[in-house]
Amino acid sequence: MKRKLVTLMVLSGLALAGPQDNSLIIGAAQEPRVLAGDVVNAISNQSIKFEIENFLFAPIVQTNRDLNVIPVVVTEVPTAQNNRLRFVNVRPGVRRLELDYTIRPDAVWSDGRPISTEDVALYFEMGKTKGVPSTNVDFFDRATLRVRDARNFTVSLEPAYFYDLDINQVYYAPNHIMRAEWDKAKAAAAQTTDAARQAEIFRNFFTQFSNPQFLNSGRMVYSGPFTLTRWVPGSTIEMQRNPRFWIKPPGGEDKYVQRVVYRIIQNTNSLLVAILGGGIDAASSVSISFDQGRSKQLTSRASGRFEIWSVPTPFFEHLEINQFTNVQRVKDLQLDNVKTRQALIYAMNREGITRAFFDGLYTVSHTWVAPQNPMFNPNVTKYPYNPERARQLLAELGWRPGPDGILQRTVDGRTVRFEIEWATTAGNQVRERIQQFVAENYRQVGIAVRINNAPSAVVLGAQYRARAQEGTWTGFLHFAFSMGQADDGVRSACRDEEGKVVYVPTRDNGFRGLNFGGWCNEEFDRLRNQAVLEFDVNRRKQLFARMQEIWANEVAMIPLYFQSDARVFRVGLLNYTSSTFANSAYPTIEPWLIGWQSRGAQKVYDQAKYGQPIK
Repeated sequence: MKRKLVTLMVLSGLALAGPQDNSLIIGAAQEPRVLAGDVVNAISNQSIKFEIENFLFAPIVQTNRDLNVIPVVVTEVPTAQNNRLRFVNVRPGVRRLELDYTIRPDAVWSDGRPISTEDVALYFEMGKTKGVPSTNVDFFDRATLRVRDARNFTVSLEPAYFYDLDINQVYYAPNHIMRAEWDKAKAAAAQTTDAARQAEIFRNFFTQFSNPQFLNSGRMVYSGPFTLTRWVPGSTIEMQRNPRFWIKPPGGEDKYVQRVVYRIIQNTNSLLVAILGGGIDAASSVSISFDQGRSKQLTSRASGRFEIWSVPTPFFEHLEINQFTNVQRVKDLQLDNVKTRQALIYAMNREGITRAFFDGLYTVSHTWVAPQNPMFNPNVTKYPYNPERARQLLAELGWRPGPDGILQRTVDGRTVRFEIEWATTAGNQVRERIQQFVAENYRQVGIAVRINNAPSAVVLGAQYRARAQEGTWTGFLHFAFSMGQADDGVRSACRDEEGKVVYVPTRDNGFRGLNFGGWCNEEFDRLRNQAVLEFDVNRRKQLFARMQEIWANEVAMIPLYFQSDARVFRVGLLNYTSSTFANSAYPTIEPWLIGWQSRGAQKVYDQAKYGQPIK
């Protein structure tokens, strides 16, 4: 008995002590498709990419866990009080926002070169160049840059949107590393008028600076508290402390984590085993599922070893629906018809999903707006599980049971079978189990499901997700997105106030935009165009309420639930902390503060303030 007690004390002591080399090993269930060089997210906007890049690049300003904006690359956050923020009335109801920034004199790249307005200018040039397939079209369409000198610049946003004061949208790129090749890519793109070809040229350019081969050569520079040292595809991404990073944590940087290793284990069951085995110090925000985090398998072994927390996130789990009728399968299944989409949601037992996989701790969502958001409208059309109503709607559209029980109809002399493709991230156990659960729901109303999963780097890459118009996916695309404080409905918007199609990715616009399924509604667009300009919260809430009503009535997407994440980390690890709306609840913001208590790191943030313990 004494020997067992001593052994437990030793194991507990090791957990508190942390690694001898002051390192941190993070387990992730996804691998980024690219890192570092994809500065305008032309190739990927994966969550795991952003989480890791928090270590590598310092933001201009940072929203911390308490939703306070702090300066990082610049000397001050623009405010009216310091005369760095101005509103200018452009016309009734429309204002221009002007923000003055000064880059810190000690802000440098990892090679010692000062960060300058040349770097900011390159970022703006990349985002605003015709043919660059950036997803952040709203910002670049509204933003202009005025460089005053090497350290001072002004960003103007016209029209000003309600969230422009709350989130950081201004970034920069290493001009001395990327400029020469950028000029070549821009010149090549200017030789063609084909938007898809231009997008390909620019994607090749960004890939050149963001693939493992280039990054492993040591030629990329970084501005964050860590630099990338090695990327072994499918295995690990390694980073080390950047001695040139200018912000020093309390007590000195030597007391905080010096080396970070991401271990890529895409099967979440295998990742859970690695955590239990002691090979992982902390779980990424893209790691084990919520039910795995609260499983007896983990919680029974956590005491003295791990902290496990439930943290609400703004990540919206949902199914995009391909509504591009130029795709034959979409046209055959009538996915552009609201009755079809209503049938698909009525036939899905979403309440059963939350009970089966989350013990009812998640609730079914009815729109993309999180309940914690002040814009949330609870009074929208809801679709309880009703297979009989689903059958009725499908019958009205001409579907009849075939010999095998699967619905079919005749189209242009062809017999079309109702089989819908469903794609999601391979290895995500919860999503794959949801597919099986719903496939059985659908079989009962005569719908067959064809599962077509792939690694996250494929499914969430722009070449796949943004090309629904070309049939890369033809039915459902299952993933999560987060808008956080910048939730403005842009992922369901079709046209801006001038009537241009800028939010739906198509060949004509180089596949820019975030409305991947192609749903369009004129009233929704009109209301959204008013809402983004509306700084009065109550008036904006009215506009958002009607937008959500339209969205739900039309079944623009199939909403499932908002995620809560299970945050798992070793006892004694400090400041690896998440809060709901801080940088999409990533635990890696202000990464210079992450450290081990036993090495002298000081606690700045307490996870207890932002989540609930799982025991």
